[in-house]
Order: sequence, then structure tokens, then C-alpha cells
Amino acid sequence: MTSTIIMFLAVAVLMLFLYAMLFIKEDNNRSYIKFVFIAYPFLGIDLLPSFISTTLFVFITFIFLVFFHQRKSTTRTGVFSYFHMFLFLLLSIAVGLFLSPDLSKDTITDFVQLLAVFFFAKVLIDEVQHDLGFRTSILHCMKITLIFSFVFLAFQFIIGPSFSFAKSQNINVAGGIAIRYPSFFQDPQKYAQYLSASSLLMLLLPGKMNGKMSQLGLLLCALSMIALLFTGGRAGLGGWLLGLLIVIFLGNAQYRAAIISVAILVSIFIYNFSDAIPIFKRDDLADAYAFRYAIWQDAFAIFQDHPFFGIGLGNYANYVSLHNPDQYWISDNEITLYDHPESGYLKLLTEFGLIGFLAAMLFIIKPIYGGIAMYFKTKDLSLVILVSSLFTWIIGFYTVYSLGDIRIKLLIVSIVCILIASSSDNYDHSKKPKIV
Repeated sequence: MTSTIIMFLAVAVLMLFLYAMLFIKEDNNRSYIKFVFIAYPFLGIDLLPSFISTTLFVFITFIFLVFFHQRKSTTRTGVFSYFHMFLFLLLSIAVGLFLSPDLSKDTITDFVQLLAVFFFAKVLIDEVQHDLGFRTSILHCMKITLIFSFVFLAFQFIIGPSFSFAKSQNINVAGGIAIRYPSFFQDPQKYAQYLSASSLLMLLLPGKMNGKMSQLGLLLCALSMIALLFTGGRAGLGGWLLGLLIVIFLGNAQYRAAIISVAILVSIFIYNFSDAIPIFKRDDLADAYAFRYAIWQDAFAIFQDHPFFGIGLGNYANYVSLHNPDQYWISDNEITLYDHPESGYLKLLTEFGLIGFLAAMLFIIKPIYGGIAMYFKTKDLSLVILVSSLFTWIIGFYTVYSLGDIRIKLLIVSIVCILIASSSDNYDHSKKPKIV
């Protein structure tokens, strides 16, 4: 798509947001959260690419914060609150920025985005805690976005991967033996992570009969796995398989039957179309590992030079341009410096240092622990699905820094927030959420 069309879409989404805030008679906070999930494919559009990058999500969020946010009483989510954890992370980041000898405009971009995401997370947790049924409303919005990704993918099959919101084609799309399809993402690896996490969430969609799983949810889960095969994302597939094992191990007979049904559908598709599936046409795994391992060694050396507070938030590309200039790739005769070391964990470790890295990981580990602990108390199987969905991303994150895309960041943060709210002591696990 041309930049003119993309900016037109961004303006249209912004106008729809203002219309929703001004004229739809619903709680503003809920309207904001639901709008984020409905407009999800467009939220990564950069409104000021030539100055300081400002995604559509950040712009919408700060408009909402200033003009439409409704303050509500909050419920504590633990003695060591997530708010204090966030303040500690900010302090660690601030020290890292102060000690860094050189920074770039990407630092400002990432810092502003971090604040916007935290505000979104706060509103989301509060709304799910206030009303059990709002969780189901969010899932229905996610369902719409997932279906849109399939439609977008179908257009890429017909027109080609050039049908995209991205300003330039990612090297992973056509850089191998077969074309890998990213849908509305720029990188097929990120689409693979989106599919693996979202597919399991679809199992939480309620069916028409109480206690029954949604048939549409099962179908969407199966379609997600078929779409994932066309991304060529091996790490995403590995994460999904781990998520399935968790569901099989902790789930009930209904979930096990659902997993078997999905596996049968995907297996039939693979049997009939294996020759056309990109994930089976990837380069040798050993070659891919050797390529990444060299970059990982460089990144770990950077961490050893800045072990406690890192090189600064959003500063990886700027740092390697000065100290590791061999970290680049060439696409269409254009040189692009790496903005991550082919591993999300090493990206955080180099930029945040050990202190900030552990603080950031605590936002994932603590909710997972709380969700599993609450599951053994209440036998609420939705907690198992949420934990499994997070684990799909945890596996895939080791090969790509997917949080560089605001949409993946929002997806993971949303799952974490829903898990936090759903595993809190005040959440009534005996009641099924109602559709709002």
C-alpha cells in the first residue's frame, strides 16, 4: 500500500475513535479498551516517521488520557503492587539512560510508548476487575481482529506480500526458498507469535449452550495454526505446541477433545498441501542457529560491558552502529542496522541490564505464578488457557524481539493484565463471564 493510503487509514481510525468517545453511549474506559482491540491492525502506523516515531496507539492513548479517561476506585492486586514494580523498572531505565554515553531518538519513542502501554494496562485491569463479563467482550473483539488477519492473509495470497501496511518488505518474507506471509504485520515471525497466542485465547469464547465450548472458537484455533504454517515461524509453532501440552496436562476432557480436534484438522491440511507450506521449506535449522549464535555472542559481550543498567532503552541500533558495525543486513540495496540481536531476551538484557531485565521478567513470571496458584485453588480452566497463551510467546521470544511491534506488545500485555485480574482474590471464579 502507498504511504498516502496508509495515512488516510490512520486518520480514518482516529476519527472513528473520536466518534466512539463522543457519541457512543458507553463507559469511556470500556469504549477505549474495546476500540484498541478492534483497531488493532492499524495501531502500529507511524504518524511522524520523519521526526520522533509516534504510533497511532500512542496518539489515541494520550488523547484518551487527557480528555476522556474516567477515574474509578481500584482494587489492589497484591501486597507488592504492579505499580511499584513499574516504578522500580522506570528507575532502573532512568539510571541506564543517565549512564549511557550516547542515545538516539528511538529512546524517546520507546519511553513514551512504555508509558502509554502502562496506562492502557492499568485501565484494562481495572475494567476486568470491575466486571467479570468484560473479559468476554475483549475476547470477542480479539476474535474480530483475528478474522481480519485471515482476510488480509487471503489478499496476500492473491496479490502477493506487497499488500501490506509496512513501509518496506521484511527480509524474512522473500529472503528464503519460499515466500513467508506476515498478514498485517511486517515480519512473519511476529504474525506467527500473534497466531500462536491468539489461537488458544479463542478456546475461551463461550458457546451458545452454557458449559459448552464455542465451535467458532475451535475453528478459529485451527485456522490460526494453518495460517501459522504459512508464516514459516518455527519458534511460533514450537511455542504453540508447548501451550497445547500445558492445556492437555492441566485441562479437562473437553479441552483435550478440542485440542485433538484442532490437531486432526491441521494434520489433514498438512497431509494434502505440505508441498506448498513455507514452514517445510525453510533453510536448515543448523544454519539458522549458526547465524543467530554469532549475533548472540556479540550481544552478550555488550551486556558484559554494561551488566547492571545496560546501554539504554531503545539504544541497540545506535550502539551497534558505533561499536558493532558488522550487525546489518542488506535489502533492495539498502543497509539496515539490527535493532535487536535476534533474541528478545538478549535485547532486554543489553538495553536494560540485569536489574531492569529481572524487573521486566517479573511482570511475566509473577502473573503466571499467581494464575497457576489460583487454578489449583479454584480449578478455573480459563487461567490455564491464559497461562498457556503466554507460554507460546515466551518460547518464540527467544528468536525475535517481537515487542518492537506495538501490536505484539499490546497482545502480551493484555493477556498478562487479564490473567492478573482473573487470578485476583476478588474475582468470582464460580460465575461464567457474560457477554457485554
